[in-house]
Amino acid sequence: MKKVALLLLTCFGIGMAMNAVAAEVYTGFSLDAVHSSENGVKNSSAGFTGMISARPNEYYGYEEQGGIFGKVGPFSLNGEIDFSVAVFLPLGGSGFNLYGKAGVDDFYSSENANNKGLTYGAGVEYQRGKGAVRLGFQHFNVGNNTLSPSLSTNLIGVTFLVKEVHSGDKLSETKKLTQE
Repeated sequence: MKKVALLLLTCFGIGMAMNAVAAEVYTGFSLDAVHSSENGVKNSSAGFTGMISARPNEYYGYEEQGGIFGKVGPFSLNGEIDFSVAVFLPLGGSGFNLYGKAGVDDFYSSENANNKGLTYGAGVEYQRGKGAVRLGFQHFNVGNNTLSPSLSTNLIGVTFLVKEVHSGDKLSETKKLTQE
């Protein structure tokens, strides 16, 4: 229980710091399909992930996400949290971006398997107004070779993000309305 509380406090702190340095902050969720394989045995399950994406400009940002998903190898219920740096490549003025991300993650399972490691991912994002939709994948390892089998795992998902409106943005909107 102490680890979960510490993890939640850490996530909250990182999220607040990301919000302070970014011009744009998106929050949202992802519906995922999780695929892994071990010695020729393949597993698939569904997952749900929450995300915060802070972007100082249109070319890079910081992302924090955490989620839960089902069976991966011998592990029945799993959770993952990661912090990544994301790079965006806008494709003209169409609202489409290619993105890539890399960072660190921590994995937990109901069988007390824990693995801290590296994660990476890529995909395409479409922004329109205050929202964005992504289709992408993310890779990480589940388990470790010491206490549990290490499994290469891919998360493939659709992510829905909404841009947060900062109080400064609300103030400038109010000024615009009163001047008209």
